[in-house]
Amino acid sequence: MNFLHLIATLSVVTIVGACASSTTTRLAQNIVRIDVSAAPACGSTGARKLVSRMAAVETIRLGYDKYLIAAMDSENNVRIVGANYNTTGTLNTYGNTGTYSGHTTATPIIGGTQDAAVVAVMFKKNDLEAANAIDARTTLGTNWAEVVAKGKPNNCLK
Repeated sequence: MNFLHLIATLSVVTIVGACASSTTTRLAQNIVRIDVSAAPACGSTGARKLVSRMAAVETIRLGYDKYLIAAMDSENNVRIVGANYNTTGTLNTYGNTGTYSGHTTATPIIGGTQDAAVVAVMFKKNDLEAANAIDARTTLGTNWAEVVAKGKPNNCLK
């Protein structure tokens, strides 16, 4: 892989790493289901990390402090949807006959999503059930207020 190809690949990974969509469905006063569809570059681990961070965001946004994951699911829907072909070669002609020498390379086109879902049960910090729950602010880090204000974590690669 040459240097320019490496830079282009890293740029694409950086761009698609931020591509994710999510939906939150409230199942009860303190229970939500969060579904995330993330770019292929996220990988299954990245999608699961993102949906877990989204659970922390929703916990704070809905006025709670801690949460536990009651259920988690993930699915890899990434596939090769095509390819770009590049053929190079040399054609030599001698009268009515010719010879061709060439080389074809294919670059796969990847599509689909990495999907993950959680059901999160949320608690106030003083609830008895909160003793073993995950602290949402700790999960999001020192800039938790900024992340919550944006409504979602930056990307799945963190």
